Amino acid sequence: MSLLDRLERTRFGKFGIPNLMRYVIGVNIVGILISLVNPTFYYSYLSLDIASILHGQVWRIFTFVLSPSGQFGGTGMVSLLWFAIWIFVYYSIGTNLERMWGTFRFNLFYFGGLLLVVIMTFIFYLFLQLGLVPNAATAYMDYMLSANIMDDLNQTMFLAFAFAFPDAQFLVYFIIPVKAKWLSIVYLLMDGYMFVRYLMSGYYYSAAVILVLLLNFFIFYFMGRGSLTPKQAYHQKKRKMEYKKKTAPTQGSVPRHHCVICGRTDVDSPQLEFRYCSKCEGNYEYCSEHLFTHEHVHH
Repeated sequence: MSLLDRLERTRFGKFGIPNLMRYVIGVNIVGILISLVNPTFYYSYLSLDIASILHGQVWRIFTFVLSPSGQFGGTGMVSLLWFAIWIFVYYSIGTNLERMWGTFRFNLFYFGGLLLVVIMTFIFYLFLQLGLVPNAATAYMDYMLSANIMDDLNQTMFLAFAFAFPDAQFLVYFIIPVKAKWLSIVYLLMDGYMFVRYLMSGYYYSAAVILVLLLNFFIFYFMGRGSLTPKQAYHQKKRKMEYKKKTAPTQGSVPRHHCVICGRTDVDSPQLEFRYCSKCEGNYEYCSEHLFTHEHVHH
Protein backbone atom coordinates (compact mmCIF):
# COMPACT_ATOMS: atom_id res chain seq x y z
CA MET A 1 0.00 0.00 0.00
CA SER A 2 1.43 3.39 -1.00
CA LEU A 3 1.69 6.48 1.20
CA LEU A 4 -1.19 8.06 -0.70
CA ASP A 5 -3.35 4.99 -0.08
CA ARG A 6 -2.65 5.11 3.65
CA LEU A 7 -3.30 8.85 3.77
CA GLU A 8 -6.58 8.46 1.90
CA ARG A 9 -7.76 5.80 4.39
CA THR A 10 -7.36 8.22 7.31
CA ARG A 11 -9.92 10.86 8.27
CA PHE A 12 -8.18 13.27 5.89
CA GLY A 13 -9.42 11.18 2.98
CA LYS A 14 -12.90 12.59 3.54
CA PHE A 15 -11.77 16.12 2.81
CA GLY A 16 -11.68 17.64 -0.65
CA ILE A 17 -13.62 19.95 -2.94
CA PRO A 18 -15.63 17.99 -5.52
CA ASN A 19 -15.47 19.34 -9.08
CA LEU A 20 -12.48 21.48 -8.13
CA MET A 21 -11.84 22.57 -11.73
CA ARG A 22 -15.10 24.52 -11.81
CA TYR A 23 -13.75 26.75 -9.06
CA VAL A 24 -10.29 26.92 -10.66
CA ILE A 25 -11.80 28.13 -13.93
CA GLY A 26 -13.96 30.60 -12.01
CA VAL A 27 -10.87 31.97 -10.25
CA ASN A 28 -9.10 32.36 -13.62
CA ILE A 29 -12.04 34.30 -15.05
CA VAL A 30 -12.22 36.58 -11.99
CA GLY A 31 -8.48 37.23 -12.32
CA ILE A 32 -8.94 38.23 -15.96
CA LEU A 33 -11.82 40.58 -15.10
CA ILE A 34 -9.75 42.25 -12.37
CA SER A 35 -6.84 42.77 -14.77
CA LEU A 36 -9.18 44.30 -17.37
CA VAL A 37 -10.70 46.76 -14.88
CA ASN A 38 -7.41 47.67 -13.19
CA PRO A 39 -4.17 46.07 -14.48
CA THR A 40 -2.17 47.07 -11.38
CA PHE A 41 -4.71 46.03 -8.74
CA TYR A 42 -3.42 42.45 -8.53
CA TYR A 43 0.18 43.49 -7.88
CA SER A 44 -0.86 46.21 -5.43
CA TYR A 45 -3.24 44.18 -3.25
CA LEU A 46 -3.46 40.48 -4.21
CA SER A 47 -0.07 39.11 -5.28
CA LEU A 48 2.18 36.90 -3.14
CA ASP A 49 4.21 39.83 -1.78
CA ILE A 50 5.87 38.47 1.36
CA ALA A 51 6.81 41.92 2.69
CA SER A 52 3.16 43.00 2.58
CA ILE A 53 2.08 39.70 4.17
CA LEU A 54 4.51 40.21 7.05
CA HIS A 55 3.03 43.69 7.52
CA GLY A 56 -0.48 42.35 8.01
CA GLN A 57 -1.86 41.72 4.50
CA VAL A 58 -2.23 37.99 5.18
CA TRP A 59 -5.02 37.62 2.61
CA ARG A 60 -2.35 37.62 -0.09
CA ILE A 61 -1.49 34.02 0.87
CA PHE A 62 -4.84 33.08 -0.67
CA THR A 63 -5.59 35.82 -3.20
CA PHE A 64 -2.44 35.28 -5.28
CA VAL A 65 -4.39 32.55 -7.11
CA LEU A 66 -6.33 35.38 -8.81
CA SER A 67 -3.31 36.03 -11.01
CA PRO A 68 -4.30 37.08 -14.54
CA SER A 69 -3.70 34.22 -16.93
CA GLY A 70 -0.89 34.68 -19.43
CA GLN A 71 -3.10 32.87 -21.95
CA PHE A 72 -5.32 35.95 -22.19
CA GLY A 73 -3.83 38.47 -24.57
CA GLY A 74 -6.55 41.10 -24.80
CA THR A 75 -10.21 41.68 -25.57
CA GLY A 76 -10.08 40.84 -29.28
CA MET A 77 -12.05 37.93 -30.71
CA VAL A 78 -8.91 35.84 -31.30
CA SER A 79 -7.76 36.32 -27.69
CA LEU A 80 -11.21 35.48 -26.33
CA LEU A 81 -11.43 32.38 -28.52
CA TRP A 82 -7.97 31.20 -27.47
CA PHE A 83 -8.78 31.75 -23.79
CA ALA A 84 -12.06 29.82 -24.15
CA ILE A 85 -10.20 26.90 -25.76
CA TRP A 86 -7.56 27.01 -23.03
CA ILE A 87 -10.28 26.88 -20.35
CA PHE A 88 -12.05 23.98 -22.06
CA VAL A 89 -8.86 21.92 -22.45
CA TYR A 90 -7.68 22.33 -18.87
CA TYR A 91 -11.17 21.84 -17.47
CA SER A 92 -11.41 18.54 -19.36
CA ILE A 93 -7.94 17.45 -18.22
CA GLY A 94 -8.59 18.36 -14.57
CA THR A 95 -12.01 16.70 -14.54
CA ASN A 96 -10.58 13.48 -15.98
CA LEU A 97 -7.79 13.49 -13.40
CA GLU A 98 -10.32 13.90 -10.59
CA ARG A 99 -12.38 11.01 -11.93
CA MET A 100 -9.27 8.85 -12.17
CA TRP A 101 -7.64 9.75 -8.84
CA GLY A 102 -10.68 10.67 -6.79
CA THR A 103 -11.51 14.01 -5.18
CA PHE A 104 -9.03 13.69 -2.30
CA ARG A 105 -5.98 12.90 -4.44
CA PHE A 106 -6.74 15.53 -7.05
CA ASN A 107 -7.17 18.17 -4.33
CA LEU A 108 -3.92 17.02 -2.73
CA PHE A 109 -2.08 17.37 -6.04
CA TYR A 110 -3.47 20.84 -6.79
CA PHE A 111 -3.29 22.40 -3.33
CA GLY A 112 0.04 20.67 -2.68
CA GLY A 113 1.48 22.58 -5.63
CA LEU A 114 0.12 25.88 -4.30
CA LEU A 115 1.48 25.17 -0.81
CA LEU A 116 4.95 24.41 -2.16
CA VAL A 117 4.90 27.69 -4.12
CA VAL A 118 3.99 29.64 -0.96
CA ILE A 119 6.76 27.96 1.06
CA MET A 120 9.29 28.50 -1.72
CA THR A 121 8.30 32.18 -1.99
CA PHE A 122 8.87 32.76 1.73
CA ILE A 123 12.31 31.10 1.44
CA PHE A 124 13.16 33.13 -1.68
CA TYR A 125 12.18 36.37 0.08
CA LEU A 126 14.38 35.41 3.05
CA PHE A 127 17.32 34.78 0.71
CA LEU A 128 16.73 38.19 -0.89
CA GLN A 129 16.78 39.90 2.50
CA LEU A 130 19.97 38.09 3.49
CA GLY A 131 21.68 39.07 0.24
CA LEU A 132 22.10 35.46 -0.86
CA VAL A 133 20.56 35.99 -4.31
CA PRO A 134 22.93 37.27 -7.02
CA ASN A 135 21.77 40.07 -9.29
CA ALA A 136 19.30 41.04 -6.57
CA ALA A 137 17.63 43.94 -8.40
CA THR A 138 16.61 41.81 -11.39
CA ALA A 139 15.61 38.92 -9.13
CA TYR A 140 13.43 41.21 -6.99
CA MET A 141 11.71 42.69 -10.04
CA ASP A 142 11.03 39.18 -11.39
CA TYR A 143 9.62 38.13 -8.00
CA MET A 144 7.33 41.17 -7.70
CA LEU A 145 5.97 40.95 -11.25
CA SER A 146 5.64 37.17 -11.57
CA ALA A 147 1.98 36.30 -12.17
CA ASN A 148 1.95 33.06 -14.13
CA ILE A 149 1.94 30.67 -11.17
CA MET A 150 -1.55 29.35 -11.89
CA ASP A 151 -0.71 28.83 -15.57
CA ASP A 152 2.35 26.80 -14.61
CA LEU A 153 0.35 24.72 -12.14
CA ASN A 154 -2.38 24.04 -14.69
CA GLN A 155 0.27 22.92 -17.16
CA THR A 156 1.59 20.31 -14.72
CA MET A 157 -1.93 18.84 -14.81
CA PHE A 158 -1.34 18.10 -18.47
CA LEU A 159 1.89 16.34 -17.54
CA ALA A 160 -0.03 14.19 -15.03
CA PHE A 161 -2.67 13.44 -17.66
CA ALA A 162 -0.01 12.43 -20.18
CA PHE A 163 1.56 10.04 -17.66
CA ALA A 164 -1.83 8.46 -17.04
CA PHE A 165 -3.06 8.39 -20.66
CA PRO A 166 0.06 8.48 -22.86
CA ASP A 167 -1.83 7.41 -25.99
CA ALA A 168 -4.57 10.03 -25.74
CA GLN A 169 -4.54 12.29 -28.81
CA PHE A 170 -4.69 16.07 -29.03
CA LEU A 171 -5.28 18.00 -32.24
CA VAL A 172 -2.48 20.55 -32.49
CA TYR A 173 -3.79 23.59 -34.39
CA PHE A 174 -7.06 21.58 -34.68
CA ILE A 175 -5.47 19.52 -37.46
CA ILE A 176 -2.40 17.53 -36.41
CA PRO A 177 -3.12 14.54 -34.11
CA VAL A 178 -0.34 14.12 -31.56
CA LYS A 179 -0.25 11.66 -28.67
CA ALA A 180 -0.07 13.03 -25.14
CA LYS A 181 3.24 11.28 -24.42
CA TRP A 182 4.99 13.20 -27.22
CA LEU A 183 3.45 16.50 -26.12
CA SER A 184 4.62 15.82 -22.55
CA ILE A 185 8.19 15.39 -23.83
CA VAL A 186 7.91 18.71 -25.66
CA TYR A 187 6.52 20.28 -22.48
CA LEU A 188 9.43 19.02 -20.38
CA LEU A 189 11.97 20.20 -22.96
CA MET A 190 10.36 23.66 -23.05
CA ASP A 191 10.33 23.80 -19.26
CA GLY A 192 14.01 22.85 -19.23
CA TYR A 193 14.79 25.54 -21.80
CA MET A 194 12.82 28.21 -19.89
CA PHE A 195 14.44 27.16 -16.61
CA VAL A 196 17.94 27.65 -18.03
CA ARG A 197 16.93 30.90 -19.73
CA TYR A 198 15.48 32.30 -16.50
CA LEU A 199 18.64 31.40 -14.59
CA MET A 200 20.86 33.07 -17.19
CA SER A 201 18.67 36.20 -17.16
CA GLY A 202 18.61 36.48 -13.37
CA TYR A 203 14.91 35.58 -13.15
CA TYR A 204 15.52 33.16 -10.30
CA TYR A 205 12.01 33.28 -8.90
CA SER A 206 10.41 32.24 -12.20
CA ALA A 207 12.95 29.41 -12.45
CA ALA A 208 12.14 28.34 -8.89
CA VAL A 209 8.39 28.23 -9.67
CA ILE A 210 9.02 25.83 -12.57
CA LEU A 211 11.26 23.66 -10.40
CA VAL A 212 8.85 23.55 -7.44
CA LEU A 213 5.79 22.66 -9.51
CA LEU A 214 7.66 19.88 -11.31
CA LEU A 215 8.85 18.72 -7.89
CA ASN A 216 5.22 18.63 -6.72
CA PHE A 217 4.34 16.41 -9.67
CA PHE A 218 7.17 13.95 -9.03
CA ILE A 219 6.58 13.89 -5.25
CA PHE A 220 2.93 13.08 -5.90
CA TYR A 221 3.82 10.16 -8.12
CA PHE A 222 6.55 8.98 -5.74
CA MET A 223 3.98 8.95 -2.90
CA GLY A 224 1.74 6.84 -5.11
CA ARG A 225 4.33 4.12 -5.64
CA GLY A 226 3.18 0.70 -4.49
CA SER A 227 -0.40 1.23 -5.59
CA LEU A 228 -2.03 0.72 -8.96
CA THR A 229 -0.90 2.86 -11.85
CA PRO A 230 -3.23 5.81 -12.55
CA LYS A 231 -4.64 4.05 -15.60
CA GLN A 232 -5.23 0.80 -13.68
CA ALA A 233 -6.85 2.68 -10.80
CA TYR A 234 -9.13 4.51 -13.23
CA HIS A 235 -10.35 1.31 -14.87
CA GLN A 236 -10.77 -0.43 -11.50
CA LYS A 237 -12.88 2.45 -10.22
CA LYS A 238 -14.91 2.43 -13.43
CA ARG A 239 -15.61 -1.31 -13.07
CA LYS A 240 -16.71 -0.85 -9.45
CA MET A 241 -19.09 1.94 -10.43
CA GLU A 242 -20.57 -0.18 -13.22
CA TYR A 243 -21.03 -3.10 -10.83
CA LYS A 244 -22.75 -0.92 -8.23
CA LYS A 245 -24.99 0.53 -10.91
CA LYS A 246 -26.04 -2.95 -12.02
CA THR A 247 -26.65 -4.33 -8.53
CA ALA A 248 -28.15 -1.27 -6.84
CA PRO A 249 -31.91 -0.63 -6.97
CA THR A 250 -33.02 1.81 -9.61
CA GLN A 251 -32.82 5.33 -8.26
CA GLY A 252 -36.10 7.14 -8.13
CA SER A 253 -38.22 3.90 -8.06
CA VAL A 254 -41.36 4.28 -5.96
CA PRO A 255 -42.30 1.12 -4.02
CA ARG A 256 -45.75 -0.23 -4.81
CA HIS A 257 -45.79 -2.70 -1.91
CA HIS A 258 -44.71 -2.29 1.69
CA CYS A 259 -44.68 -4.73 4.62
CA VAL A 260 -46.01 -3.07 7.78
CA ILE A 261 -44.02 -5.48 9.99
CA CYS A 262 -40.44 -5.40 8.64
CA GLY A 263 -40.65 -2.35 6.38
CA ARG A 264 -39.29 -4.11 3.30
CA THR A 265 -40.64 -3.11 -0.12
CA ASP A 266 -40.81 -4.57 -3.60
CA VAL A 267 -37.94 -2.21 -4.57
CA ASP A 268 -35.34 -3.30 -2.01
CA SER A 269 -36.59 -6.92 -1.80
CA PRO A 270 -37.93 -7.89 -5.24
CA GLN A 271 -37.70 -11.61 -4.37
CA LEU A 272 -40.56 -11.32 -1.83
CA GLU A 273 -44.28 -11.46 -2.52
CA PHE A 274 -46.66 -9.00 -0.89
CA ARG A 275 -50.34 -9.53 0.00
CA TYR A 276 -53.10 -7.72 1.86
CA CYS A 277 -54.58 -9.63 4.80
CA SER A 278 -58.33 -10.18 4.46
CA LYS A 279 -58.72 -10.80 8.19
CA CYS A 280 -57.22 -7.47 9.29
CA GLU A 281 -59.49 -4.45 9.55
CA GLY A 282 -58.04 -1.87 7.17
CA ASN A 283 -55.48 -1.95 4.39
CA TYR A 284 -52.56 -3.79 5.96
CA GLU A 285 -50.02 -5.31 3.58
CA TYR A 286 -47.45 -7.94 4.51
CA CYS A 287 -44.52 -9.67 2.87
CA SER A 288 -44.59 -13.44 2.33
CA GLU A 289 -42.58 -13.98 5.52
CA HIS A 290 -45.11 -12.19 7.75
CA LEU A 291 -48.38 -12.79 5.92
CA PHE A 292 -49.28 -15.86 7.99
CA THR A 293 -47.39 -15.08 11.21
CA HIS A 294 -48.62 -11.58 12.09
CA GLU A 295 -51.29 -10.73 14.63
CA HIS A 296 -54.50 -9.62 12.98
CA VAL A 297 -55.51 -6.02 13.48
CA HIS A 298 -59.00 -5.37 14.86
CA HIS A 299 -60.33 -1.91 15.66
